[in-house]
Amino acid sequence: MQIKDFIGNERLVSLLRGGRLPQSSLFAGPQGIGKRTLALLLAQMANCKQPEEDDLCGKCRSCARARSGNHPDIRLIRAEGATIKIDAIRQLNQEAHYRPYEGFLRFFIIDEAERMTEEAANSLLKNLEEPPDTTRIILVSAYPQRLLPTIRSRCQTFSFLPLSVLKVQSYLEERTAVDRPEIRAGFSGGSLGVALALEVEPLLESRDLLLEILEEWINHRSFHRLYERIEGNQLRARMKSRDSVQELLQLLQMILFDIYYLQVETEERIVNRDRIESLKEIALKVPLSLLRSFLQQVALAQRDLEQYVNPLMCFETLWLTLSGKPSKKITSFESRFSL
Repeated sequence: MQIKDFIGNERLVSLLRGGRLPQSSLFAGPQGIGKRTLALLLAQMANCKQPEEDDLCGKCRSCARARSGNHPDIRLIRAEGATIKIDAIRQLNQEAHYRPYEGFLRFFIIDEAERMTEEAANSLLKNLEEPPDTTRIILVSAYPQRLLPTIRSRCQTFSFLPLSVLKVQSYLEERTAVDRPEIRAGFSGGSLGVALALEVEPLLESRDLLLEILEEWINHRSFHRLYERIEGNQLRARMKSRDSVQELLQLLQMILFDIYYLQVETEERIVNRDRIESLKEIALKVPLSLLRSFLQQVALAQRDLEQYVNPLMCFETLWLTLSGKPSKKITSFESRFSL
């Protein structure tokens, strides 16, 4: 693969391939849109022996070694387990001062940089501020806000944007053999990585379950009914998992946005096209003011989940609040499910 084959963020890619990459960079943007891939391609191009038209040749010994992950001047640093520990950064700090072995520049690419422990991040600060002339450090992160401010301030940030749904679908149809490309593109959030990794059938089952819950809630506005549904089927077990609740909240958010797009007559933006009749029925019953409140409460639930509030409590409090329950009942509810 050459840089010209990279999909999406054309302006940013053109800037990076044609200019001089800063010594300390932060590639920030949603997961699965190619931040790490582009960082590796730029490192490969910088060390290519026969570059052509602001691109790597892909044929020389340096390109071959980079492609196989064995180039001595290109290091990809990733988490071991849940975090990137200080030992990995100490090794980076030491190697950053070595001259390139066989290329022109040494690259250290820290993937999911937000996983660095605070000790590891603090250890990196000096090299981010004053890296050697022949060293480039690239931090890659989908959650740059989790990085220490002192880390962010020492890097030049390049913000990557999601791809359009049509571009994702076109890529899937033309370059892969995956099933349900239109569904994958719709649920991808503009991420090729997400689209390729999706398990479509379980996702649609979750989506349909949420549609049923939403329809029932719209018709009855009863938290008690919701509680019984959670207790009475497979949802209860899923509520123990932070990742599972995060997925459910994202799906609910997509459904609510689809209802909004129907109400403001921008149907071309709808994701759940295979359930458009159900969405139209709900849209007739939900005023925009309630829809805004719904989306606000989903955003609050997602924020609380990020702050390690109990996953079940995040999901149920969303509906409890929308049901208009008194605050003392919310307090009682929270006490039952607090960590």
